Amino acid sequence: MSMTSEGGKSGYNDIYFRIIIALAAAHIIVSFGVKESIFQLLLMWGYYRSVGFSFLIAFLLVTLVYFVTKILDKHYDWKNYTAERIGLQITFGLILPAVAAFLLATLYFGLFGMKILNTGYLRFDFPVIVIMLLLLNVYYLAFYFYRQWQFIEDKTTKGGKQKGKAVFVVHQGAKNIPLSVDTICYFYHDGTYNFARTFDRQDFLISQPLDEMQLQLQDKQFFRVNRQMIVNFTACKHFEPLEFGRLELFVTPTAKEPIIISQKRTKLFKEWIER
Repeated sequence: MSMTSEGGKSGYNDIYFRIIIALAAAHIIVSFGVKESIFQLLLMWGYYRSVGFSFLIAFLLVTLVYFVTKILDKHYDWKNYTAERIGLQITFGLILPAVAAFLLATLYFGLFGMKILNTGYLRFDFPVIVIMLLLLNVYYLAFYFYRQWQFIEDKTTKGGKQKGKAVFVVHQGAKNIPLSVDTICYFYHDGTYNFARTFDRQDFLISQPLDEMQLQLQDKQFFRVNRQMIVNFTACKHFEPLEFGRLELFVTPTAKEPIIISQKRTKLFKEWIER
């Protein structure tokens, strides 16, 4: 099982994992609380019918969590939007699939002329599904941080030094454009998207989160001034002190918003600018 982030997009190559999880959940739901042994169940047609329907529902749910996670990884990465991501992941990665599970189960029981509230679904099956969804969210969270660690490892050479990327593929409409890093004055976050601005004042869409961009810019030419921007040394004009030990950086071409450097990063910034 592997996960890549080509172009900054979460690529969880885990279709077989999702199938296995859904099949295991279906078996647990069907066999939980029954008197028959697993060998007896395997000889019963009703077992396969129930497992088939339960597997279909479980697979739809895990796939829903999968797509929700991919979308959130792209627009609300865990490092830059921690609080927002927690709320969104719980809402759309746990609560929404749980509600969907109840509605799908209601439909399933209705096909056989039964009311879900008259069954043991809420008492036995539903908790199993919620636990499965919770574990699936934890799995994707762990895999996210594993990807970050693996990304750093992949960029580390045998001598322990990291090599900066020389070219980035950026986007302008339907075009994918290779752009030399030397032509970029800064990378910045605007709304829900990230951009690279060149010294000739062109803005290009980039797919990667700024955290990944920072990892790929492993040289002293660029500095992460705040959560919204990574600047090229050549783009820096001057900086001015603000209250509470902060700094305001002025760049060229001019940025859309004031560039504020927090007190915590001021020392690192001055060391970088005076290198």
